[in-house]
Amino acid sequence: MEEAKHDESKLKFQLERLVFFSDGVFAIAITLLVIEIKVPETTEFTDHSLLQYLSHTLFKFIGFIISFGIVGHYWSVHHRIYGYVTRYTSTLFWVNLIYLLSVVILPFSSGLLGEYSTHMEMKVPYSIYVINMCFTGFANCLLWIYVSNPKRDMLTRKISKSRIRLGLSRSLIIPVVFLISLVISFFLPITARFVPVLIPFALHWGMKGLEKSANSQEAPIEE
Repeated sequence: MEEAKHDESKLKFQLERLVFFSDGVFAIAITLLVIEIKVPETTEFTDHSLLQYLSHTLFKFIGFIISFGIVGHYWSVHHRIYGYVTRYTSTLFWVNLIYLLSVVILPFSSGLLGEYSTHMEMKVPYSIYVINMCFTGFANCLLWIYVSNPKRDMLTRKISKSRIRLGLSRSLIIPVVFLISLVISFFLPITARFVPVLIPFALHWGMKGLEKSANSQEAPIEE
């Protein structure tokens, strides 16, 4: 099917609609994450019983914080990617929609993990959660590969190969860390739940070399 030929003056508007819609999806997804953490209902109105309930929901809170941080990270990545994009295509629309599909599933997989957070012997909830994280990471990677391809000329300026590799590496760090944690969960399930805490350190310090290379290669362009 041939792509619709929008008027030149409408192309920027179509791109803005895509970004605004995506922002709305991220906002809803990140809000839905907290719904799975219920306010306790008990007939024992004591601090002890309340603290006992809250201690049972500790892993739910940890899962919520990790999921909140990851959705927030992917939203910021989406924001940075579209800071480069100048052109709208129907393929971009569908690639972006696949990315958003992976994001809207996160509240479900996060809620499923939280519901069975005290049953460390169960492998399915955490496996589904990790698969969802990998889906989101690979979809983010696909989006970056599509828009950064020099042949499509979709960006505000030409970027170096190091910048493209940096974007790909950042997209893949989260899936890789979660896959490692999934393997660990079969032997040390409690330890595996805390492995994703390493993600911010990997993103910040693990990317220093690639980031320095990208900045040095693009310095002449910016001058």
